[in-house]
Amino acid sequence: MTLDIKMVHADFLEPNPWNPNVMSPEMMEKERASIREFGFIDPITCRKVGKMWQIIDGEQRWTAAMAEDYETFPCIVLDVTEDEAKELTIVLNDTRGQFVESKLASLVQDLAQRREQARMESLLPYDKPRLDQLSNRREVDWSELEQKRKDHEDKERDAEAWVERVYRMPRSSADVLDEAVSRVQEQEGIDQPWRALEMIAADYLAG
Repeated sequence: MTLDIKMVHADFLEPNPWNPNVMSPEMMEKERASIREFGFIDPITCRKVGKMWQIIDGEQRWTAAMAEDYETFPCIVLDVTEDEAKELTIVLNDTRGQFVESKLASLVQDLAQRREQARMESLLPYDKPRLDQLSNRREVDWSELEQKRKDHEDKERDAEAWVERVYRMPRSSADVLDEAVSRVQEQEGIDQPWRALEMIAADYLAG
């Protein structure tokens, strides 16, 4: 595969018929704003088809720049077949990586200190709610979370230990005990059977 870079006139550029990438009118306006501000700085990737240069990657940038009356475009020209061009369309659209949310938020917050909100909303590829979300995101204080975890573990250790007691008794005695527990629960409005049993035992010890 050979690679060449040249300036190509708009009249000789055309989009390919299989591009799966679409852009909303709002995002297209942001693309146009970016081009007005910074110029056309990201070359188009294309291949020669007859007398035309078919766009493999960069159709949305090309469309936005055409609306800004651009006449020539920097192009990376590849010598590839149609199948290779289709593969590249997928690869170039799907392997650019993803932002780390915390780093993106830090970057947006840094810019927000010096840039006007209107500029941020017009240039960055995010709507206002998303910008607000990034601007208000705070770093996680892992040391604070670790201290809370330790405090919780200490509290658990300091809490009264739970034990399990198993008593073997005749069924008739168990029935008497169950009835006594049920009556105390009902009379005292207690949900836990063990609490009712504790009250019965405490009352006996006190009497």
